Amino acid sequence: MYTFVGEEKELFDYMRTRGFPVYDRSNLFLRDIESAIRDYLREREGRDVGLRVLEHMTTDFIADLQARGIIVPFIKNTYILHLEDYRLKPAINDEESGSEEEPGT
Repeated sequence: MYTFVGEEKELFDYMRTRGFPVYDRSNLFLRDIESAIRDYLREREGRDVGLRVLEHMTTDFIADLQARGIIVPFIKNTYILHLEDYRLKPAINDEESGSEEEPGT
């Protein structure tokens, strides 16, 4: 059986490509993680897993992330992601980039 324990970047990258807001210091919801695991297995391996197996996979994955300090519990079924690789890049405005246009051009 496939497991995501130790393979968080693979799942988080998949989640981001599917529109899940996976960023450093953002909320991760249990239902989003479950949905991503289910959808990943359907799409990449062509198989469905039952609810019991899905819950077991998700529980193991979350326990591993908590043990390594990658996520911390926030409120029920919600976690905060602590992973620098998923930090948002700061926006660069025109003043910082040095590309100011001359007035009247």
